[in-house]
Amino acid sequence: MMTTLPITITLTGPVTFRDGSGTEIRGLSRRAQAMLAFLSLQPGQKAERGLLADLLWSDRSEEQARASLRQELSALRRALPSAVIEADRQSVRLCTTAVTPDVSGPGEFLEGFDLASEAFEDWLRTARMSHSATESPVPPASPVSSGRLPRLAVLPFSEIGVPETDMFADGVVEEITGALSRAREFEVIARQSAFALGNERLDIRATSERLGTDYLVEGSVQRAGDRVRISVQLVRGRDGRLLWSQRFDDRLDDLFALQDRIAAQVAGQVQPSLRTAEIDRAHSTVPTDRTAYDLVLTAMPHFWAHRQDANERAIALFGEAAARAPGYALALAYKAWALAQQATYMWSADIGADRAIALNLASSVARGLGDDPPALVALGAAFSLSSTDVALADSFIDRALAIDPNNAWGWMRKGWSAIYAGASEDALRHFDRAEKLSPLDPFRFNVVLGRAAALRGLGELDASLDLVRAGMRANPGMTWAYRMILCDLVLAGREAEARAEAREFLRHYPHATVAYVRASWPPSVLHSNPEYVDAIGRCGLPER
Repeated sequence: MMTTLPITITLTGPVTFRDGSGTEIRGLSRRAQAMLAFLSLQPGQKAERGLLADLLWSDRSEEQARASLRQELSALRRALPSAVIEADRQSVRLCTTAVTPDVSGPGEFLEGFDLASEAFEDWLRTARMSHSATESPVPPASPVSSGRLPRLAVLPFSEIGVPETDMFADGVVEEITGALSRAREFEVIARQSAFALGNERLDIRATSERLGTDYLVEGSVQRAGDRVRISVQLVRGRDGRLLWSQRFDDRLDDLFALQDRIAAQVAGQVQPSLRTAEIDRAHSTVPTDRTAYDLVLTAMPHFWAHRQDANERAIALFGEAAARAPGYALALAYKAWALAQQATYMWSADIGADRAIALNLASSVARGLGDDPPALVALGAAFSLSSTDVALADSFIDRALAIDPNNAWGWMRKGWSAIYAGASEDALRHFDRAEKLSPLDPFRFNVVLGRAAALRGLGELDASLDLVRAGMRANPGMTWAYRMILCDLVLAGREAEARAEAREFLRHYPHATVAYVRASWPPSVLHSNPEYVDAIGRCGLPER
């Protein structure tokens, strides 16, 4: 019988492997089972070959252990679909969309499992203790402790200029409801509940009370020939205050494609508008009464400010949220991202130490993280800023975008990952999508700087410089971007101008040296952009 994906590994109680149809997979060797169990719990479901060889064959020489690992991998490839496991000279990785670990059931971790390898038994003892103490590597916070997410309903759209039997507007509402429900930053009331109001003439406040929602999306559809105009607005339930509105003009070509386009744009723009409204609400709450969720919201403006004092305040608030709701993955993931920013944007006295702290926290959160797009994006950002493993960072970002393809921050970070991988044209496409989804996003300046980095990679240095300066004007406190100006000027052969800019850079960062700036760049930059690394040494900064 053919094994179907995804494969679920049950790790509590006796270890079992089941394919996508629920059929148990049998015939795997003891070491193969141990390897799959271990890999499924690692960040990015990945481990170095040497580590695996030593873990599973610690009683053998290094050469023998590596040979045994090769044989076991060959046997696994024959037993499972080729998409499940990948290996190269350095590492072995499971496909994160093909393998899902399950530690939610009752029983001891890997109950009754043992292996004649001292290193594996040591790991297993530690894992069992961790599971016994926490029930999961990072226990999810309860809604009571973290704070209830805001609730949203999409009301039936009015339709003008069509027969009553026409279903186009209903299709648009269904697609918008589905797109918004994937965001996970708010709860979306089922479409059937909103439609159950029928023709009742209720005002916004009464409708919101009837549905139990905090926010409502309403709209209208007008059609004339092959043209369609869709007007959408987001309103606050308690008082009917208009928070966002937009008009979309399009052509009636493929109805399903049109509905998809409109839904994506609405979802992309509703998310930041609702986030802004929730931040305002959290700020109006007495600090001592704020939930963990409120504290995360309160931290967000500090987080995206890209200034040292603001970033440190964000770290403190994310930490307070995690302390108030232990295991609150979203708070911890954002804290890892903010910690990574400390090193990347030159706000750190010890870049190596701060980067290691960010990486350790991200790795810890990753072990227990579920399908939460904002947290997945945050972890992807933390890994991309703190490690050389672009593929690992992308594994989290891609998971987020698979769940919520309208997550603008996900596309922004996907763009930066492409920069770190030296794929400038891909980066531009990702940044374009991020901006289309959320044109007024508070992180838009980072999209602008990303485009600048991509254009530099394509050799368009003047255009890159213009965009860096535009990004800095949009966020005047973001002085770390001077290093982009310095490198662009040097690469353009304008070293005299670079030296003048370096003096301004040193005014903001008197501790900056060539060595310090190079250390601050995400580690992937040092490998993918050697000309950039070289340029910073030619602008007049002190060497050390």
